[in-house]
Amino acid sequence: MPLTFRPIRRAEITEASYLIDAAYGPQRRRLYGNTRLGRWHHYEEAKIESYIEREPQGVRVGLWNDNIIAFHVCRSYGPLGWFHTLAVHPRFQSRGVGRQAVADAETYLSGQGVTSLALMTWPTAIDNLAFYLRLGYRMAGLSVYAYREAQTSIITGRSPFYATLLSVTPREELDRIWRAVRMLGYRIMPGLDYVSWLQWSLDNDFADALLLWRDSQLFALALFYAFPNAHWAEGKLLLIHPDLTPLDHLWLLEHIRNWVRDLDRDSFGLPVALESDFPRQSLLPHGFRFYPESMAHLVKGEDLPNSALHFVRFGG
Repeated sequence: MPLTFRPIRRAEITEASYLIDAAYGPQRRRLYGNTRLGRWHHYEEAKIESYIEREPQGVRVGLWNDNIIAFHVCRSYGPLGWFHTLAVHPRFQSRGVGRQAVADAETYLSGQGVTSLALMTWPTAIDNLAFYLRLGYRMAGLSVYAYREAQTSIITGRSPFYATLLSVTPREELDRIWRAVRMLGYRIMPGLDYVSWLQWSLDNDFADALLLWRDSQLFALALFYAFPNAHWAEGKLLLIHPDLTPLDHLWLLEHIRNWVRDLDRDSFGLPVALESDFPRQSLLPHGFRFYPESMAHLVKGEDLPNSALHFVRFGG
């Protein structure tokens, strides 16, 4: 049953959100039972709208007889591309629809110049892992959220860095910021470019990025979401210059902590790769704890960027 794939239309957003519910709700219950992790909540239409704002051609649906039975989101950041929230209607699962959706994601991302195709899935979802391994993907790591309260200091003294916030950067300065972000990305993976995500964050009150500087050079970037009425700030992207030392990492975390405290949030979290030294050296000894929902990273093509310098979590 060959499907037709195309970008989603705004009139189809609600239909797609309920398709995601139908695909993911039973799987979460199957994986985690009647626990907090196993309880699925409606996939809000606003999430899909935000994906469309960032990369409209990358939010894609698969149609069979003019009915939407598959959905996925693609994001391209230079040579690195991700796809996530791949959903197939339960009535059409195990019929080759998922394979077609992955092929469509690969075709779209390759057309954007992507050479490293990546995705995340629950490591306990053995069927998912086997599915992607059969399609030529390989395991690239495991990430968790590391959380910490924001009231007590991580390190004291005088920081060798200064921090600025993207949200209060004068518009006439943004071109300089984008150049600095691309230079930082290049040090992590040649061509890596998250500027489009940051540009999107400027128009969303809940998103902001902290930029860590020494002299006039950008050494780290931390993109966080702080949703209204939430008592925490959620890290989505962390880029770290390869020349920074473990002590420098503590100063980065302290600048983030100060920012979160000024936002009047009780705690903050950021995605970290367990295979890197960062959690062991900079997080666990300084009051961070791991949130139990981990994600397996898989990749096809070129390797992912160094997991000690590049931390990312999608789905929101």
